Amino acid sequence: MKVPPFEQFTGLMKATGLLIAGGIIGCAVFTAIYHHHLNSVLILNKELQAENEKLIQDNNSYKKTKNQQSTINQIDVTVESGDLNPLDKVTEQEIERRLRNDLSVVKGQKISYFAESPHVYQRLLAQKTYHAIMDKDYTVNVKIMLLIHTELKVWVIAKEWKRTVP
Repeated sequence: MKVPPFEQFTGLMKATGLLIAGGIIGCAVFTAIYHHHLNSVLILNKELQAENEKLIQDNNSYKKTKNQQSTINQIDVTVESGDLNPLDKVTEQEIERRLRNDLSVVKGQKISYFAESPHVYQRLLAQKTYHAIMDKDYTVNVKIMLLIHTELKVWVIAKEWKRTVP
């Protein structure tokens, strides 16, 4: 039995190899685009969930204290990055959520109580460490705390906390 010459199949093998390589590259490009779009949708979903949660809490506190003008009804938290690398949106929102939960004891209190001892509330957040946010730990320092009418505005600086091993 005679084996056919292999030279007649070289063009077919090149075309087959090119087709397979094109399929692999096409799949990789499609997967990258799909991953990018999915990631942006997930980030938008997290942002909308955080905003929805904040609005529900604000609505509930307004219902409770709508006739009282001398109480703190709303807490607005702004997180700034303290390191050279900025925080991503999901981390920023998680820190804001945890800060609002920590400051929820202030909601419904009279403004005069807060005005008498604002340093107590600043110490509540001074050098506070939040663990397990996107597999990292962050420390928070109060930059500014303002009380405008019935809204408490808090600006904080968040830095990544690194453990020191002795």
